[in-house]
Amino acid sequence: KASGNIVTFYTGLAVYNSASGHLQTEVEPFDVHFRHLSEAEIDDYVRKEHPLHCAGSFKSEGLGIALFERLEGRDPNTLIGLPLIALCQMLRREEMNPLNA
Repeated sequence: KASGNIVTFYTGLAVYNSASGHLQTEVEPFDVHFRHLSEAEIDDYVRKEHPLHCAGSFKSEGLGIALFERLEGRDPNTLIGLPLIALCQMLRREEMNPLNA
């Protein structure tokens, strides 16, 4: 059903500072523009990558990249499960700079 469509994935992130009791939460969207895919392409992809245990049943870090026309989002890491740009911003707000760790 994703073939030829845009699917938006949402990844949630929370940082809790136990020293201050401050909680930050973020929801990071990421749009995946799927190519129009034939049944044969889909079958070949599933047979080669075995992606059915993954969110959306694809792996963007593998052959799944061949399924897409375009990817849109602030941070490509969001698509594989952890929006690192947002995480770094949240840590800096808690005065924890990842570059100084």
